[in-house]
Amino acid sequence: MLGNLKLFWGAPAALRASLAAQSWALPLMRGSVLVRRGEPLPGVVAVAYGALKLRVPANGCQERVVRVVAAGESFGESTAMLGRAAPYEPVALANSKLVVLPAAAIFSLTERDPRLARGMVLALAERNLRLLEALYASAPRRGVQRLASYLDSVAEPVAGNGQCQARLPGTKTLAAAQLGMSKETLSRLLRSLSARGVLRVSRREIAILDRAALQALAEKAHSS
Repeated sequence: MLGNLKLFWGAPAALRASLAAQSWALPLMRGSVLVRRGEPLPGVVAVAYGALKLRVPANGCQERVVRVVAAGESFGESTAMLGRAAPYEPVALANSKLVVLPAAAIFSLTERDPRLARGMVLALAERNLRLLEALYASAPRRGVQRLASYLDSVAEPVAGNGQCQARLPGTKTLAAAQLGMSKETLSRLLRSLSARGVLRVSRREIAILDRAALQALAEKAHSS
């Protein structure tokens, strides 16, 4: 599993084995919270299977989901390496198995091999760009513009047909929480864009039929 994490791409197998020997597995049942906001994480956390949402509770308001962490991904690098408290609550979206990687072990291994440090820097830099894109997408703008900006940022080419496809992170309720809107609003906007021929929705899969029109809405969002 560590070999598939972007953090450790390019790291020698011996280093990954050494890190695995110092790590431990942690089961988390659906709906369970790993730590409360303001508490320390046990280390860098990787998801072996299942999925988690990183939420920021809001008093009397709809929760805000910062990110959805799927199997094969990790979170908590910044807080664990800096020894800071978690600014969010990791909540299991399904029965999950986590792997906790101690920060001290990661520091020790990066000193032994610069390739591990380089891989971590590149992975975290990419993560930072994605978070910035998500921030742009969820900024206070019209709902359709936020949605267009988000879908354009996560769209990926589909081999063979020249189109692009986006995938919602879990349920519509979860996607709506990331965009700062209600599930009903998200469904209404998706229906509207489908009726205009911009996209086609099939459960979590969204085919982008008119990328130019989607990008025009996204650009309008960024210039608003």
